[in-house]
Amino acid sequence: MLEREYIVERIKSLPEESLKEVTDFVEFLEAKRERLVEEREKEGREDPLSKVIGICEGPSDLAERHNKYVYGIK
Repeated sequence: MLEREYIVERIKSLPEESLKEVTDFVEFLEAKRERLVEEREKEGREDPLSKVIGICEGPSDLAERHNKYVYGIK
């Protein structure tokens, strides 16, 4: 018998009073899985530019006047 089928059969044999506990546990597992998925997605969304912040040296107004330095635009 497959695991899922085995579990379903075992749940069917439980007394009615135990079903609330089973439901709580299933909801706990679902929430745990969702948190893991969210954490993995969050890790994948890291801003690639955050790795290079602060490695460049230049004039103190480089951020504000980058067009002047890069393109010669005033």
